[in-house]
Amino acid sequence: MPAEVIGSRDDPLTIGGGARPIGMGRAFTAVVDDADAAFINPAGLGSLKGPAAMAMYTNLLGEVYYNEFTGAVPTPYGSFGLGYITTGVSNIPTSGLPSDYYDSLLTLTYATPLANYFYYGRNIFVGANYKIFNSGYTGGINQFATGMSADLGVKVVVSPHLAFGVNRQNLLPVSMGGVVKLSSGAEESLASITKVGVAVKPVPWPKLLVAFDADLPAQTGRPVTQHLGVEWKENQYLAVRGGLDQSVDPGTASLVSWNPTFGTSLSYAGLRVDYAYHPYYNDPGLATNYISLSYVGQPWFALKGTVQ
Repeated sequence: MPAEVIGSRDDPLTIGGGARPIGMGRAFTAVVDDADAAFINPAGLGSLKGPAAMAMYTNLLGEVYYNEFTGAVPTPYGSFGLGYITTGVSNIPTSGLPSDYYDSLLTLTYATPLANYFYYGRNIFVGANYKIFNSGYTGGINQFATGMSADLGVKVVVSPHLAFGVNRQNLLPVSMGGVVKLSSGAEESLASITKVGVAVKPVPWPKLLVAFDADLPAQTGRPVTQHLGVEWKENQYLAVRGGLDQSVDPGTASLVSWNPTFGTSLSYAGLRVDYAYHPYYNDPGLATNYISLSYVGQPWFALKGTVQ
């Protein structure tokens, strides 16, 4: 007899990748052009010509640690990526000993331009994530949960000035194993969202990037959320960005709030340090600072000129 599905849980990917996309209000589904892509739209890894990596650390709302690590390598057969997210809360008061809550996600990513398999689609990229979830409590409470799901994304580069992106997160239904199984024997489904986005580089202002995203939930009763971001790349060393991020109030799961974001980055010799500032729920006291370090390697000889 199948286990009872007792509810739904959010994906750690909800945070939205590294500090660069967060600084743009999480409007990044059609931008995805480096290692961040694995956590936002896996299709973006299909355009890599050289190895890429990203690491980010933050402390959410003053009490929740959150770390991201991801890397990808391109090959003539497509790009392969590995990502890991770990988050949680330490020293939670319980009836006995204090407890620690942990929540982790491992992603295995493959992405490729369609031209690797067809006679067309040089600027159409597809990608998929296989995801393994692991969470629970240790200390005064000992519980655990494990699960799996998958994402499927597409990025279409119409021209150097226009791109579209779509990513269906947690597309596996419960009947195909897309659940988190608790140690009690019960199961929780994973919130499924379709992210759609557009990115524009206006012809008169080649240093400007404008992006818009919408998150379309599969569950009824959960609101659609929107994201708007801009980035100004002054030169190869300096960029500034800002955005508006609409997020769901976790207390109601039905109300949303708009929050302004901003960020900047410094780049040199393939390394980039990104910073982002993001308040939550219209409360400056809940603002969070994000810092990430990214690496973009030189194009590999075998891949030079194969994709744009």
